[in-house]
Amino acid sequence: MNVARDKVMNRKSQVLQTLIVTAVVAIASAVLRSAQDPLSAAKDLYASAAYEDALSTLSRINADGAAPDLSRQVDEYRAFCLYALGRTHEAETVAETLIRRQPLARLDAADASPRLESMFSDVRRRLLPSLIRDEFRAARLSIDDKAYNAAEPRLTDARQMIQEAQRLGVKDDGLPDLSVLVDGFLGLIQSAADQRTAQPAAAALVATAAAGLAERSNVASPAAPSRPVAAATSPESHPSAAARAADAGLTYTIDDDGVTPPLTIQQRMPAMPMQLQTITRAVHARGLLDIVIDENGRVTDARIRQSLNAAFDSLVLRSARAWKYQPATKDGVPVRFVKTILLVP
Repeated sequence: MNVARDKVMNRKSQVLQTLIVTAVVAIASAVLRSAQDPLSAAKDLYASAAYEDALSTLSRINADGAAPDLSRQVDEYRAFCLYALGRTHEAETVAETLIRRQPLARLDAADASPRLESMFSDVRRRLLPSLIRDEFRAARLSIDDKAYNAAEPRLTDARQMIQEAQRLGVKDDGLPDLSVLVDGFLGLIQSAADQRTAQPAAAALVATAAAGLAERSNVASPAAPSRPVAAATSPESHPSAAARAADAGLTYTIDDDGVTPPLTIQQRMPAMPMQLQTITRAVHARGLLDIVIDENGRVTDARIRQSLNAAFDSLVLRSARAWKYQPATKDGVPVRFVKTILLVP
């Protein structure tokens, strides 16, 4: 009887020891995981509403040299904690850093509440116009250097940001014009690639048509039916050096915040002979024209930045002098403005 009781007691003692050892190992493992993964520890603290402790844990993570995903998660949870503590301005500052780094990235944390989503959307809505302009400006500089491979992804990013701005209902008078230019410059890049392939075959036909156009521009005579060149008109952020020099420091562009672009009153394009139009379309040619519009809506300077066709350029420049606009404004005051017109046959 006593032997049986001793066996039972021994068995219970062994089970108890096993449970104790298991618990100690589990606790030790949890402590070890927390030491090895402070981000997980910070998330657990945030989930338990220990926001100050979570912030303290996050501050011990060196995210500077970490992988982008880790760095982003650290900043996300820092913003979450600050927002939960009522430190809204600080939370928005962290959100701004995140959005500047990745303008279109979405919150993927399970702890992102609707209020946090709304806060991030508000910050994104405020930042997108300037981020779009920055991206477009960088793309345009690459285009000016003929570095089309560098410009194309920036233009694509700018287009996606414009679409996001439209989805969020961002109010900015320059965004429609920027949208036109982004699509136009993407077409210009494709045009340059197509022309490199097709130009040799069409060179002789272009020369013949150009000669005929030059003669037509000097001597008025009946000509074959012609059509005006299409123009995707919009202000652009980088005028020619000569246009900028027209009024250094006082000429505004689409890159300047708070500027309302000019509105077209009269902008009639000269007609292009059908033969030349057919050829330029075949090689997917595009042209760029910079014009300076003064405070009265008159064109005071016009320069071809990229030729649609050498003989046709003079006709465009001559026509541009007669165009009229409602002037651009900044803070309600008319200002001088540089506008780029994309010429499409």
